[in-house]
Amino acid sequence: MHTRFLYLLRHAKAESATLQSSDEDRALSNRGIDDAKKLATKLIKKEIRFDLILTSPAIRAITTAQIISNQLDHKQRFLEVDKKLYQADSTSLLAIARRVHKKIKSVMLVGHNPALEDFVLLIAGESVLIHTCGLIELSFEFKDWKDLDKASLVKMRLLN
Repeated sequence: MHTRFLYLLRHAKAESATLQSSDEDRALSNRGIDDAKKLATKLIKKEIRFDLILTSPAIRAITTAQIISNQLDHKQRFLEVDKKLYQADSTSLLAIARRVHKKIKSVMLVGHNPALEDFVLLIAGESVLIHTCGLIELSFEFKDWKDLDKASLVKMRLLN
């Protein structure tokens, strides 16, 4: 078996919704930008890297992912926008994770609540609270991501 890491990141704090813009177009607030930079610094110190980052198409999620990816000096090709991450539910998130290529050992999904919290409950059997820019690390033992729903959770930890 192989240890695989699934990271779930709730986008950083966004500007409040307005009548002039859609929910998907909401930008990060100054606090959100600062929080994403601080999280990236923590990940560098902990030597945590990702083979792949999948992000919701919402501006706040893309920007959060880009800040972290840039500070970790990832190549842009490792950051992909997945339209299915926006307004996903827990079973949609499972389907997205199960489609990850088996060569990928570490993937981060950048998305939204309540889907992320519901997904943790689904695959880990534990209820968690994920604040904005909150990152959860889940580790499993399996050979292929398609087996994620059959795998037992080895470890879960909040990284910030």
